[in-house]
Amino acid sequence: MRREIAIWTLGLIWIALIAAGLWVWEEYDSTAGGMGPTTLTAAATPIKSWQLNVFAHPHCPCTRATLSELAEILRRAPGLSSQVWFVRPAGMAHGWERGESWDTAARIPGVTVVTDPDGVEARRYGAKISGQAVLTGPTGQIEFRGGLTKARGRVGENSGRRAVLAWVEDNAGPTITPVFGCDLFSPVM
Repeated sequence: MRREIAIWTLGLIWIALIAAGLWVWEEYDSTAGGMGPTTLTAAATPIKSWQLNVFAHPHCPCTRATLSELAEILRRAPGLSSQVWFVRPAGMAHGWERGESWDTAARIPGVTVVTDPDGVEARRYGAKISGQAVLTGPTGQIEFRGGLTKARGRVGENSGRRAVLAWVEDNAGPTITPVFGCDLFSPVM
């Protein structure tokens, strides 16, 4: 009888630990990162079209989901142009930012892929978390800042995708959504 109670007790403890681990994992995945202030208010000259700048850490596993969402947005809004800025933190060798995520971004129609040495452009746009997007309207005004995924590494219908499409299609939408991803300036993941 004691052995049976011990086995049941260990089983219940095991189940409780699994549940606690899943809860912690879900909390981490659904906790947004912060955004810094942008030093930009509008482009120096109007750009005459919508421009979506996405800032990404090349080694963040969450970047795959951001790029998948970007591809879906561009599929639905073919007139939207986009740049993906891969941040190369200070001290990292030239080419460190090139890899699977870079190649994936380069295959998305309508995307220009660029390196952001030391995160200069990311800081100008107030990006601190990988996956942050900044949408600039035809007048050069920043209309939207936020993430394109619903949680870390998760694709599917979400507020960021809806916001960008609302701005491009209807010239109005939410201006900020949460960003889910890794620290943009960390050399390691």
